[in-house]
Amino acid sequence: MLDILWRIIDLQLPLVKSDMESFLVKDGEITEDDLKTFNEASELIKKAYNIAENDLNSSKNLLKEALSKLDAIKPKKPFPPEMRIRFDELKSSIHEILGENKVSQPTSPKS
Repeated sequence: MLDILWRIIDLQLPLVKSDMESFLVKDGEITEDDLKTFNEASELIKKAYNIAENDLNSSKNLLKEALSKLDAIKPKKPFPPEMRIRFDELKSSIHEILGENKVSQPTSPKS
């Protein structure tokens, strides 16, 4: 989980942030509120990374909240293809972590 979170923070977030800022400035299709929402999601992801080792459940909840914020971003027209791919890969990585958490937690046997 930590390796995926680090990949998100180190590689995916900076690329998507650059895309968001460029799309906002260049085309005006992303609102300031959308950019603010993205920045809030980024901070939640970073917090999730910082607490993941000690508090997996809280980390997972932060990631769910970040994903919800990312899902709330609605551009006025579709993202350019390369930006859409990076944005979708970011969300997919978060889904991957949340799926891993479900699998990696031990389950108690039922009688």
